Amino acid sequence: MGAHDLHDDAVPATTFGPFTLDLRRALLTRAGQPVPLRPKTLALLTYFAAHPGRVLRKQELLAAVWPGVVVTDDSLSQCVRELRAALGDRAEGMIRTVPRRGYVFEPDAPCEAEAATVSSQPTSTVRRHGAWAAAGIAAALVAGGITIMGARQAPQRPLDEGIKARRSIAVMPFTEQQGAYAGYFGESVAEDLVTELSRLPDTLVITRASAAVLGERGADVRTIGRELGVRHVLLGTVRREGAAVQINARFVSAEDGVVLWGEQFSYRDVSEWDWRRDIALRVARVLDVRLTAAARQPLRSGRQLDAIDAVVEGQHLIRHLASREDALRARELFEAALAAEPASAAALTGWAHSHLAELEFFRTGDAKSQAAQLEAAEQALAKAQAIDPGYGYAHCLRGHALRERGDYEGALAIYESYLARYPSEAWAHVRIGEMKLLLGRAHEVAAHMAAAMKLSPLEPNLVRIALYRAAVAEFYAGRDDAAYQRFREAAAAAPDYPGPRLGMAAIDALRGREPQAKAHLDHALRLRPQLSITSWMEQTRAWRGTQLPGQTQRLAQGMQRAGLPL
Repeated sequence: MGAHDLHDDAVPATTFGPFTLDLRRALLTRAGQPVPLRPKTLALLTYFAAHPGRVLRKQELLAAVWPGVVVTDDSLSQCVRELRAALGDRAEGMIRTVPRRGYVFEPDAPCEAEAATVSSQPTSTVRRHGAWAAAGIAAALVAGGITIMGARQAPQRPLDEGIKARRSIAVMPFTEQQGAYAGYFGESVAEDLVTELSRLPDTLVITRASAAVLGERGADVRTIGRELGVRHVLLGTVRREGAAVQINARFVSAEDGVVLWGEQFSYRDVSEWDWRRDIALRVARVLDVRLTAAARQPLRSGRQLDAIDAVVEGQHLIRHLASREDALRARELFEAALAAEPASAAALTGWAHSHLAELEFFRTGDAKSQAAQLEAAEQALAKAQAIDPGYGYAHCLRGHALRERGDYEGALAIYESYLARYPSEAWAHVRIGEMKLLLGRAHEVAAHMAAAMKLSPLEPNLVRIALYRAAVAEFYAGRDDAAYQRFREAAAAAPDYPGPRLGMAAIDALRGREPQAKAHLDHALRLRPQLSITSWMEQTRAWRGTQLPGQTQRLAQGMQRAGLPL
């Protein structure tokens, strides 16, 4: 094995067997052909290569590859598996497991020229190992499209503040169209919106007074953005005629004036209920989703991904989670951000969320590894809350952790307190409904799911889960016909999701409608061929702990009658 000198203007490269590890390009090649590796897997290989022939304990490797981040042994094991697969037939000899201790990296012996070079400079080479590994692990983060700018220097501004800057917004006083009402009416609408938007995590909202000054001057959105230091502006108009009111809202980029979202809200009789609070909550929820989307800056070819990009992209993946790979990719992004700023509450919380989402929706590994994963997520959340005690996102995820531990009462209390603090958070309604379902309060679930969908009717994952949970609640309450209709609505809203089809198949089978049951089951199996009673029971194991276990068993019996294999 040979290592080039580590100069100030170069990152070293090393060769072993047919492989070359070029840290300048963060690239492993075999006989000149690239070998694809994830960033953390490349970082692990870098550390192995810097410490050949020595037993490397797991804790040492975890600290080197995931500095400042709480991870489980499973993350290390996954990287080792990926590395062995990449190295092919030579892997077992190169990466040797030492039972109960760790791993040893044993590359091929160097050629004579390399051996002479190394033997002539033994002290220098040994001294360089530490610097070589540090440079290599930092360089390894560029693999797979993840490059963290300034990972080895203090950022110019804290990562969490940078995320808020991405999600910054000024709410301008809404202007009025016709009618006999003075300007205070439009100002009051804007003030309500400022109040609700200010509750959103990771969001910077400029006070109404500052925005009003520029509004009175007739400044355009670019000027508003420049003078107030925001990336977005919310504009709107209000029109009142008698008891009716119509509000038009526009979410605009302060960088180029492009309208990112616009919607009209109409209320026929504003005297009957608190319409101002209703619109404030609905707009706040829409803008929460839109701000997250707008914060994702287009990654132009060759542009480096900074730590803020990594967190925002990870949050987007979690919000639109469709597969276990999404959770793993999000985790990788959060880890990259934490390498640049270990004390980021947002990155720590996102990292924890990736684990909790994997546990909730995909559930892989044995009970021991799942327990370790849950514990790691809880430790990350505790660290995030220690850094920022007021960070609501971390507080909410504590409810997810309690849910995984079977403490549904505790989770419900957290979700209810979170909703009180962030009343526009549609997912809080979904979670409250879920906990009430698990606690046997099925008759209370529908109202929460309806509230969630009213706040965020265009968020696909939320609508899918809300309709599905509402359907299950109706079934648990003994209202099969209502449940069937809800399952039908869920299937229409999420045609690629097999759950509603399984629900309809079960009810059809229980009612003796065998052809319909078979048709729905066949559809579900086309979507997910590996479905079985066992996999369904494992995925929904929490339902067995509800106060209505008989209904869970009845639903499983219906699926079995429909033909779902054991």
